[in-house]
Amino acid sequence: MTLPRHLSPIISVLMVARNAARFIDAALRSARAQTLRQIEIVVVDDGSIDETASIVRSHAKVDGRVRLVAGPSRGLGAVRNVSIASARGRFAAVLDADDLLHPDHLEALLALQAATGAAICASNMVAFSQAARGITASAFAAGQEWQCRREIALDEYIRCGMIGTRNVSLGYLKPLFDMRFLRDFNIAYDERLRVGEDFDLVLRAMLAGGRFHFSPQTTYYYRRHAQSTSHRLAQSDLRGLMAAARDYMLHRPDLGLLLGGRIDNLEGARRQIGALEALRAGRMLTALRCVGRHPGARDLLLSSLRESCLKRLGLWDDGDRNAADRAGCPAVPGNHLTALRRLLQPAPSPF
Repeated sequence: MTLPRHLSPIISVLMVARNAARFIDAALRSARAQTLRQIEIVVVDDGSIDETASIVRSHAKVDGRVRLVAGPSRGLGAVRNVSIASARGRFAAVLDADDLLHPDHLEALLALQAATGAAICASNMVAFSQAARGITASAFAAGQEWQCRREIALDEYIRCGMIGTRNVSLGYLKPLFDMRFLRDFNIAYDERLRVGEDFDLVLRAMLAGGRFHFSPQTTYYYRRHAQSTSHRLAQSDLRGLMAAARDYMLHRPDLGLLLGGRIDNLEGARRQIGALEALRAGRMLTALRCVGRHPGARDLLLSSLRESCLKRLGLWDDGDRNAADRAGCPAVPGNHLTALRRLLQPAPSPF
């Protein structure tokens, strides 16, 4: 399929990839199968040495809406900025190369934006994993408060970004952005950040006055797998996030207390990582000094040690981590699970 020359894409689906050959075919097929046809799919390949680029080209040959763009090899923030700069759509939707979209995903987000006028719109996600025993899936935001369409307030967004809390980590959601808003306020990804760049972009858009609306429809499929880097943090990552938070405070001193809490939370997480590194090296006193009297660091460290012990004993079940939060909440709709299973089926050949 190719868009007629007189039509511009309504939405640019933005995907960045590096050695994503294992999953990117399914991701592209899910994007191409959207009920909203007036789209483009921009894939920035950042120096893959596997078959990623070849797979993207195969899709581009049969669907002119798919474009392959070379990445800058300067980190994830820089790659995402290339994807933003390449977007021709009025709106842009993020799709990670290992994730999937329900066929109605873009159409539903566009309807939410039309109804609210929000600069940022996101749907709930299905967090899923594949194993020999089958597919496990659950709603990402599963508490009762996430069962209705609503606006996300700035203070709620910051609180939900705190590490080690039971809050839903809203920075993991994959939004639809109003590209006119991002460009008017010169908002792009912070290239200093190796992690947390999505959270940071949304937060800076909200600080500029952008409204964030959430839909409970589970139309984005978030894949959990061993190669995912979502949960791997280093002390340098956390220092970068703290520097970004201090930058926010320069522009919004009225949010000093809230942003100060975020900085303190990140410092606790940094100390926890330092303590864990020391424990792995057998340096108990160094670990104690890393934690110091920081209560957040102590709590995070104890939580990590408890999880490690349960895993060694074979008693840890990742799927039950948020079982209490899911109690009494609706399950993922059956038709959405059916759509997920269909998307995970082996691709027909040719594309």
